[in-house]
Amino acid sequence: MATITLRMSEEDAAFIKRYAEMTGTTVSQFIRQAALERIEDEYDREALEAYLAVAERGDFISYEEARKDWGLE
Repeated sequence: MATITLRMSEEDAAFIKRYAEMTGTTVSQFIRQAALERIEDEYDREALEAYLAVAERGDFISYEEARKDWGLE
C-alpha cells in the first residue's frame, strides 16, 4: 500500500482530525474518500459537458445504429 504525505497547518490538521472522529472514521479514510469523490465529481462533470456538446450539435445515433457499430447484432 502506498503512503502520501500532506503538509498543512496545525489548525487544518486538528480540524480534519476532529471531523474524522466526529464521523467515526480515520483521517486516512476521510481524506482518501474525499479525494476519490473529488476525482469522480470531476469525471462526471466532464462526461456531462461532453454529452451536452453532442446534444447541442444533435450528433446522436439511434440505439440500433449503436448496437451495429459495437458489433452487438
